[in-house]
Amino acid sequence: MEDAYKVTRHQGSTPTCILSGTVLYSTYDSDVAWRFYNLLRPSLKSTIAIWKPDGTLLSSKSGPTR
Repeated sequence: MEDAYKVTRHQGSTPTCILSGTVLYSTYDSDVAWRFYNLLRPSLKSTIAIWKPDGTLLSSKSGPTR
């Protein structure tokens, strides 16, 4: 799915690039990708991110860092 929206999980407080994370979900439909992203809550010391098909970061949210 080269030209798909991707939702990823990353260790740490920021996603550095799409390749540094674990792909949780991939779809061609941006609305579906955003719905999935909005359902997720990042765990301790991790970040959830959503990426455009070209690899551009759309949004990310970080979990607590205690």
